[in-house]
Amino acid sequence: MERITKTDDRVRRPAGPWTPTVHRLLAHLHEQGFLAAPEPIELDNTLETVSFVPGLAGEYPWTEDVASEAALVTSARMLRHYHDAAAGFALDPDVDVWSQPGAGPVETVVHGDFAPYNCVYDGVVAVGIIDFDTAHPGPRVWDVASAVYRFAPFTTGAVEGSTAPTLDARLARAAEFCRAYGLAEASRSLLVPTMLASIAALLTMLEEEAAGGNPKFISDLAHGHADLYRADLAYIEQHADAITAAVV
Repeated sequence: MERITKTDDRVRRPAGPWTPTVHRLLAHLHEQGFLAAPEPIELDNTLETVSFVPGLAGEYPWTEDVASEAALVTSARMLRHYHDAAAGFALDPDVDVWSQPGAGPVETVVHGDFAPYNCVYDGVVAVGIIDFDTAHPGPRVWDVASAVYRFAPFTTGAVEGSTAPTLDARLARAAEFCRAYGLAEASRSLLVPTMLASIAALLTMLEEEAAGGNPKFISDLAHGHADLYRADLAYIEQHADAITAAVV
């Protein structure tokens, strides 16, 4: 399996059937003036080459900067700017190939895995979004719900570097993300069920890919990721009313 490699200001990554569509999306974003995404450079049968987005990805454990309120707010605003730029992408069902099934109502092309580890930071400021392999047409709330799950964060696992260990703090961060994004009131009422649906989709994909022999997902399964997702689903269901009350 090809690995991700970086040379100077370019990144080479494994390509999939969806990569030509993603490259058209990335080119569209740059045409719209959204420069926080990689720029497509080259594509062959197995590898894609895109520009490197400079900065620090928000991997775990979070740094103090990535865990900050400023990082959360600038990430939410960057997601909004991305959605606004992607909304004008010309969808063509006869040509487009996405790695994930589209979901309605289609309002934009969602990133599909908007989380700190797919954001790039310059100190406390979000400056880039990477890894668009899971992009697909869908409603804005799909990305916002996934982001709130990761940024609040609403997980039962250890959250190293997180500044939100209590439920009240997590609720406050969820509300702040929605405010900074400018999520419509109608979408806020759908946040919890969308969050649950997105986690359930992650769980299904993990188990199906592992069953199909994908080594990454086999490893994730062995490391307890499926159990964590199930526990997170139960945690969010338990606090669904509180989360909804915080964000509406």
